[in-house]
Amino acid sequence: MEYLSLSAVLRLVGLWLLYRIGLALYNISPWHPLSRFPGPKIAAASYIYEAYYDWYKGGRYGMRIKAMHARYGPIVRINPDELHCSDPYFVDEIYAGPTRPRDKWQHQLNTGGASPVSVTAFSAVSHDLHRIRRQPFAKFFSRQQVLRLESEVFEFATLTADKILATTGKVWDIKQAFNCFTADIISQYAFGEPMGFIAQEGWEPNFATWCDSFFKSAYMMRHNAVARTLATAVPFVANWLGEDVRRFMHQMTVVIPGYIKAAMESEQDNGRVFADVIRSGTLAESESDMYHLSGEGTNLLLAGTETTAGTLTMLTYWLLAREDIRGKLMRDLEGLTPETIKWAELEQRPYMWAVIQEALRMTPGVTHRSARIARGEDLVYKSRDGKTQWVVPKGTPIGMTSMINHWDEELFPEPDAFRPERWLVNGKPNFELKKYSMSFGKGTRSCIGEQWVPPFFR
Repeated sequence: MEYLSLSAVLRLVGLWLLYRIGLALYNISPWHPLSRFPGPKIAAASYIYEAYYDWYKGGRYGMRIKAMHARYGPIVRINPDELHCSDPYFVDEIYAGPTRPRDKWQHQLNTGGASPVSVTAFSAVSHDLHRIRRQPFAKFFSRQQVLRLESEVFEFATLTADKILATTGKVWDIKQAFNCFTADIISQYAFGEPMGFIAQEGWEPNFATWCDSFFKSAYMMRHNAVARTLATAVPFVANWLGEDVRRFMHQMTVVIPGYIKAAMESEQDNGRVFADVIRSGTLAESESDMYHLSGEGTNLLLAGTETTAGTLTMLTYWLLAREDIRGKLMRDLEGLTPETIKWAELEQRPYMWAVIQEALRMTPGVTHRSARIARGEDLVYKSRDGKTQWVVPKGTPIGMTSMINHWDEELFPEPDAFRPERWLVNGKPNFELKKYSMSFGKGTRSCIGEQWVPPFFR
């Protein structure tokens, strides 16, 4: 067994280190396709710099990227293969429409590990595969569907409000209440029955608390190929990985497949997402097995719970903290009662629109950067003052970060302040400013749930 000797192992390790050093030197050399772009050499050399801030520092690379832009300008190289742009006026080039395909980048999708979430529409790398996976579900998130479900949403809102009022004098986390509210709505719509979080004794646990460990592991998964490989065994060892992991895996591998199976066996035409999608026959054969379906179901719950709950929490805080804002909103809603309130009426109230836009600005659904790859065209960036121009080679991942764009001081003066008035011009919605919002993402990969928001509010 000479080939397993210590000296042989050391030689292999030495060769691997030489390879990594050589690769790092190439990454910062003039021969690399991105060598012309500004940015710290340590970030261009390897992914270790990014991993340090994302993995070791707990997802703080976005803050470091913002500091890079302050030093190097609107486009910077943030790792060996990726660029980042901080100019909101370039958003429609990076996140273009369907006639200019944009792929996602696998490096950023590695956060899903090897779970069913990794085979969903959200996790599809190519523009074409994403379109195939998304299309069967798209019709269920139209304006017409919002109007059909209005009474159910109102019923869940009433139950949540009644439960909140019953807890007067107690201290609890309002976000957990909204997590229960949003999870019951999306599960009712997707599977035909709520998950029962509003009906339980308190507000915890709920789907979001179970997902917490999953989210905390996301950056580790992105930078650790060994962990992604080992993740395939998580369902078999979940009982030994803590209560939250066990419950989340139980939801993803038992509860959600159970809901979907019941939908498959149901003969009722109840307008629920999975029942109708499965019966419609619109799913590709490769996307219709339980593994894929449970991933899509999990994604609907992940996207429909935590994001909306976060925005509602931000909205609640500022309405309680700012009496002036609360007063203006109440005056804007004059004439409406719980018995007469309708979406069609709410969407005509300008100040309410502005309040919601400001809450979405401060708590967008996806806060980290999201890169796109223009596989068939170079992207030409020109600054508005004409002093800066870059040509981004086709095939290069380049992205933006909503939290950087939404804190752009030119578009959003005093960005730390909650100012709904910034969204109004002469008392009417400022739709021009709305074009620069990334609350739901941009382009063909924007959140499918955006369509649930009435056009006036988007």
